[in-house]
Amino acid sequence: MIPRYRTHPGFEPHRGGRRDGPDLKVEPSCRAAGIDGMITGRTSESCLNDEKSAREDLTKAWSSFSADDKNHCLSMVSTGGGPSYVELLSCLEMSRDAKLIAKGQPPAQMPATRKR
Repeated sequence: MIPRYRTHPGFEPHRGGRRDGPDLKVEPSCRAAGIDGMITGRTSESCLNDEKSAREDLTKAWSSFSADDKNHCLSMVSTGGGPSYVELLSCLEMSRDAKLIAKGQPPAQMPATRKR
């Protein structure tokens, strides 16, 4: 059976059974962010760099997230605009951490290597 997240707009289906997360079309959103961000200094390049960094983090952690969280977050990031690895990763981390906190456990600690 094909996972639900592969049917969301902005996602590309995987070839060869990869299990490292979805392929998102972030370029259109980053182009728009670059145009809109000229005043604030936000460029398409900085947007793409953030997306690339988030994609790398997501690839490393993808298998650690529950299927329910993946489907929920993929639905969230595909609604109302272009998909984003940054938004997807944030959603997955918050969903995971909320479950841990509800169990009385501390939230997961992520390496402080990201520049966001």
